[in-house]
This record gives sequence, structure tokens and C-alpha cells, in this order.
Amino acid sequence: MILNIVTFHVTGFQRKHAMADISKNYSYLRRHAGGIIAFAMVARHGQVSSAADALHMSQPGLSQRVRLLEEALGTQLFERGPRGVRLSPSGADLMARIEPHLGALAGAFADFTLRDHAPKVLIAVDYAFASFWLMPRLAKLRETIEAADISVLASQNPGAMAGVTPDLVVRMGRPGQGGETKLIGEKVCAVCSPRFLRNHPAITGPSDLSAMPLLSLSGVGNWFDWDGWFRHFGIVPPDRLMKTSFNTYDLVMQAAVDGHGVALGWHGLVDPMLDRGDLVRAVPDMAESDRGYFLRLGNAQASEAARSVHDWMAQAAQI
Repeated sequence: MILNIVTFHVTGFQRKHAMADISKNYSYLRRHAGGIIAFAMVARHGQVSSAADALHMSQPGLSQRVRLLEEALGTQLFERGPRGVRLSPSGADLMARIEPHLGALAGAFADFTLRDHAPKVLIAVDYAFASFWLMPRLAKLRETIEAADISVLASQNPGAMAGVTPDLVVRMGRPGQGGETKLIGEKVCAVCSPRFLRNHPAITGPSDLSAMPLLSLSGVGNWFDWDGWFRHFGIVPPDRLMKTSFNTYDLVMQAAVDGHGVALGWHGLVDPMLDRGDLVRAVPDMAESDRGYFLRLGNAQASEAARSVHDWMAQAAQI
């Protein structure tokens, strides 16, 4: 009996302190919630101006929130330059820790607040597809699908967002899941700014790129990274490549346009940048795989609006 009593008191003590820790975490999060959201949006956009537009805030107001968060944390989260901002090592660490949870929370809350709006279509995609494929086509999609509220929820892994049930999912990976439509096959070339290519005339083939500064996407999963791209051409890359990594593809492409190195460019995403001359192919070689972007309905009881958006996206991918 004494043992049971002791066990009960220890368990109660642990529960009490666990609840206290949770309450402390919530209290700390409440004080810094605005700054965390401001930080995450600036990190995703790479510019204060575009992040402020997305949040419907003034640039000074957004910058102040980020500065207050930096002061509270006692660390610099961004390295600021004339063309925008980029994450500092501490900022990259923070973004990696909060991004999956923050995106899922924002999506779940949006799903709840819009639950009475009908019809509604929630599209789950990764950041690269959202920025470089979907956003340029969003106006045409809205013209075609006028009667539905369309929400785009971007995350690094759109197929595995806890607490969110999207109507449509666009994933990057290999084929094999039934009921999917292939939107884009994986075709990847090395791209850089015209100025970078002029400054490196010795680049003639894929092997020459192993000695160049390379721009990469951190956390790469089911698609080409630099090591895989080199191996595709039978090249064994050196143990230490000169890589700079970013957590979103927007930042990778911005760094390439700014002339900081060579990036991997996916067919179907970077074509407009190549057409405008913002980027050029560093070498003519193209790596291909059986992977690609695949579209599927989120559930078997998809609404008519969701099916209309699905069919529109499938058709738009063929143009």
C-alpha cells in the first residue's frame, strides 16, 4: 500500500510539472507568436517587402517584429544585404525546427475558420511547386473556377501534414500510387546567371561544376540533389563540394539569379526564368528520372469543386 501511495504521489508530481512546462511554453509562444510568423514569412520570401505584402503589413512594422524577436532570442536571424535577406545559421536552425509545425498549424486553423464556406478547395503542395508552377497560373485558375474558395497550403512535405485533410495533394516522388495524374516529369539542368557563366568560361560539361560554388535545397528527399545529379552522368563528386543550402527553392533561385553560384533547375518550374534570360543553362546536359510531380484527390468523397480544380490543373500541365 505504501508503495502504491508513493507511486501515486510521484505520478501526480510529474503530471503537475509537465503541465507547468506546457503552460510555460504556451506563455512564451504567446509573447513571440507575431514575431515568429513575421520571421517565417520573411524567411520564405527572402525579402521583407514581399513578406509584408503577403501579411498585409507595412515593411517597417514587419521589420520591427523581426528585430524584437532577434532581441528576445539574443541572436541574429537574418543576414541583410542590398538585394534582400538570407537566413543566418541561427535563423536556418530556427526555421528548420518550426516550419513543419507552423505550416500545419496555419493550415489547420485556416481549414477550421473556412469550414462553413462552400465550396472550398484546399490544395497541398511543396514550396517550389507553389511558387513556380501554381502561382503564375493562379489568376487563370480563378477565372475558370469562380464559384470556389481556393486555399494553397505549402509545406516541405505536402503529403504528410498532421491534422490537415487537403482536397488536392501535389507530391514530388516516384510513380506508384493509384489514382494520380502526372503533371511534370523530373528533368533537371544546371542553371546560373548569365554573368556567372561569363565569369567562368572554363565550364564546358557537368564535371566542371564540381569545382564551382553550388546552390542547393536543404532537406532534399525524393528528387535530385547535387550528388545524385553528378552520379547520373557517371561523375564521382569530390568529398566536399562548395555548397550553400537554403530551406526553400525560392531562395535557391534568387541566389542563382544574383550570381552566387550554380543551382539545379527543374523543367516545368524554372522555364519562365530561362525564357526571360534571368537564368541560363550552365551546361546543356539534362538529367532525367522516373520521378515527377503527381496530383491526386485528397479523399474519395471529393467535392465537385475539388474535381474541377483537379481537372483544370491536369489540363494546364499539358499546355
